[in-house]
Amino acid sequence: MSIINEKFIILEVSKTRGEPSTSTNLKEALCEKIPVHHDLLRKFRRNFGPTIISEITVDSLYDGLNDVKTIVRETSEISPKHGIVYRGLTIPEVIALLPRQGDSPIAEAVFWLLLTGDIPTQQQTASLIADWTSRRQKCTEWWSGPRGETIISVLRSMPETITPLHRLSAALAIFDISKHAKNAKRYGALPYTYWEYTYEDGMEFLATLPAIIGLVAKGEILSNVNNDGDWIQFFLNCLVNANEAVDSRKSSIADFLRLYVTLNADDDGGTPAAHITQILGSTDLDINEILASSVLAYANEPRSGTILQWQELQTTVRSTLGRTWTERTLEACVLNLWSRDKLMGHKKTDICDPRYTALLNYAKQHLPDNSELKLSQDITRILKLRLKRPKDKDIQPDQNAIAATIFQVMITLFIING
Repeated sequence: MSIINEKFIILEVSKTRGEPSTSTNLKEALCEKIPVHHDLLRKFRRNFGPTIISEITVDSLYDGLNDVKTIVRETSEISPKHGIVYRGLTIPEVIALLPRQGDSPIAEAVFWLLLTGDIPTQQQTASLIADWTSRRQKCTEWWSGPRGETIISVLRSMPETITPLHRLSAALAIFDISKHAKNAKRYGALPYTYWEYTYEDGMEFLATLPAIIGLVAKGEILSNVNNDGDWIQFFLNCLVNANEAVDSRKSSIADFLRLYVTLNADDDGGTPAAHITQILGSTDLDINEILASSVLAYANEPRSGTILQWQELQTTVRSTLGRTWTERTLEACVLNLWSRDKLMGHKKTDICDPRYTALLNYAKQHLPDNSELKLSQDITRILKLRLKRPKDKDIQPDQNAIAATIFQVMITLFIING
C-alpha cells in the first residue's frame, strides 16, 4: 500500500494469482487461479474492509464520480506514469512479451493474459486458437444458416439512416448464445459453479463474434468462410470475399488489426461502455444482451474525438490547404481549429498515451512515406510546440489521432468490404 495523504490510503490487490499455470486448457488454468484469488480477496477484505480509500463531495456526484474509486476492475488500470496497464504489464511490455504472429501480439494471447494474469506460452496460445476454431465450427448457423438469415432480415428492415453501430447492437440482441447459463439456472446449478457455464457461453460468443460483425458489414449471409486461423484471420475472412484480397495484403492488415486489438483489449473501467458492461454483468441478462446495450455507449467515445471525427477533420484540413502548403499555412489552420474547439484527438495530460506511441511506431515501420500519416504527425507536432506553456501540462495526442489515419490508409490500400 502507499500513503497519499494523512486521511486516505490506496490499497492495491496483488495481481499475482499463484504460479503461472502450465495447462494448455484455459478453463483448467482458471480452475487453478480462482481458489487462490478467492483466498486472497477474503484475507484482503478481512484485513482492510473498513479502510477509507476515497472521499465523495457534492461536486463528485454532479461530475459523475470522476476520479472517485467506486468499482474493482482486476484486468487493467490507469498508471499515472505508464498509461493503461494490463495485469501489471505496460503496453510496451505486453507487445514485447506476448506470443505474436508477424509483428503483433495474437488476440488470443491477450485474452489469456487478461483472464489469468499469466503471460501465455506459444502452446497455450495455440490451444486457445484451436478451441475458438472448434467452437465457431459448431455455430455456423449464426452466419450461414437460418439464424444468420434472421439477423439479415432484421438488418435489411432498418432504414438506411441507422448507423453500423446501432445495427451491430440489434444483431447482438438477436445473437442469443447463452444456452449454458440458462441451463444452469433451469437445473439448479450451485451458485459457485455459475462461472463455468458463463465461461462456456462467453467463449462461444467471442469465437463467433467476427461473423456477426461480418453480417452487419456485408448485409448478407456469409458463405464459404474459412473458419481456420486465429481470431483476426477469421475476422478478415468474414469481411473479405473469398477470392478478393491476396494473402500479402490480408497479412499486412491482419498485423495492424492484431496490434489495434491488443491496444484496446481492455479498459480500466472509466469509459461509459466499460462501466455499463460491468454493471450489467451483475444482472441476469445474457452475454449478448449486455454487449448489445453497452456497445451503444461507443457512439461518441472517446469524447476527445472518434476515429470517424478525426478522419473528417483531416479531410477538412486537406481541403482547406489544397494540394500544397507551407509550414506557416498549416500552423495557421491548425491553431485556428484549436481556438474554435474544432480540433479533437488531443488533450492536456502528463504523459503521451502509450497506445498512440505503439501505433506511431507501427506507422513509421510499415507506412513511412505516407502523406496522410505525415499530416497527422505534423498536426500533433504543431500543437505540442505552439501550445506548450511553462508549468502546464503538455498537449498530447490520443491514439485516434493516428489510428484513424492508419485505418483510412489501410482501407484505401486493401479492399475490406468488397
